[in-house]
Amino acid sequence: MKVLLLCILIGFSINACPTITEVSGGLSGSGFASRYWDCCKPSCSWTENAGSGNEARECDINQRIITDKSSKNICEGGPSYSCLSQYPFTLNGCSNIGFAFAAVPADGANVCGRCFELTFTGEGKYETKLNHQKLKGKKLIVMASNIGSDVAGGQFDVMIPGGGVGIYNGCEKLFGTSSLGEQYGGLLSDCENSVGYNGSDEDIYKKRKECLAKKCYSTFSKKSSAKMGCLFLANFMEAAGNPLHTYKEVACPAALKNRY
Repeated sequence: MKVLLLCILIGFSINACPTITEVSGGLSGSGFASRYWDCCKPSCSWTENAGSGNEARECDINQRIITDKSSKNICEGGPSYSCLSQYPFTLNGCSNIGFAFAAVPADGANVCGRCFELTFTGEGKYETKLNHQKLKGKKLIVMASNIGSDVAGGQFDVMIPGGGVGIYNGCEKLFGTSSLGEQYGGLLSDCENSVGYNGSDEDIYKKRKECLAKKCYSTFSKKSSAKMGCLFLANFMEAAGNPLHTYKEVACPAALKNRY
């Protein structure tokens, strides 16, 4: 107790990596991780989708939390956005584990607020580059906060600023720019196209990461949370597009529940 108190008083960082526990009888399988950030109010913010007391947070344009769960979606002309506090992140002591929010398939099952551990295989859905190989063995704990009509079984559409707006785009006003990359794939897709797909794996790996990091800094220069979330894709995710994974349902760690 004295050692713990001393560490807190003098500012030492305590290992904050949570224990991840599998849910008995929970969902499991394999698939791939896509990416998006459309700024729209998450589906799980509506009580009828998530259940009373289980709603995901929603924010106004100034990132103040909106408590009225019937508030209209920005993507339908209302004031409600996704909260930038739901950008992907890492924790001290978790060298191989990241945390994020994601959209899941609209298959009728109520998965709002449930969590899944994705373990990356080192391969990609459409290509396998060194970027994907470097990701092998890393884990991403995702919490379901949205439901996507275009999300397939086994797919987790991870919320990453600059990851592509997808079907809807509520981001231009919030971010003050329309330059958010390809509609599907966002800034990383731009980098993949500019760097190219042929050449040495090491060269492609470095150039994609460098390109994406530069775009994160320039696109979100005035939005630090969005910039950090974008850089998560460049750094922790190795700028790997659509990586394959296995997944299993796990108990949600406090680090995600506190942002849900």
